[in-house]
Amino acid sequence: MILLVEDEAPARYAFARILRNQGHVVMEAADGLEALDVLEKYHFNLVITDLVMPNLNGFHLVARIRGKWPDTPILIMSAYFSEAAGQVLLEGKSEFIQKPIDSSVLLATVQRLLVSLSGS
Repeated sequence: MILLVEDEAPARYAFARILRNQGHVVMEAADGLEALDVLEKYHFNLVITDLVMPNLNGFHLVARIRGKWPDTPILIMSAYFSEAAGQVLLEGKSEFIQKPIDSSVLLATVQRLLVSLSGS
């Protein structure tokens, strides 16, 4: 199961539709706080998150996930790549794709992260 965290509703719906069309089970959250609430209730094989969001941004969300669920792969997506984003990637089991996101790049990256999780 994949948790998709994106504050912009049209983008969230579009990404979720792309993933669901490929057979993935996707739950959605509109910000980091909502994502943490969902993470407490369900097990996810992958978290896909934006960085710039209200309430709890993606940097803080990734830090919380790393602290509590360190083996969960994270795909970070943002229009902006910064040194801070690079540092998040160095902390393990994370990848970054830049917005705007091509659906084939999204799907290939998701597949790569899920395969690495299964050890295949």
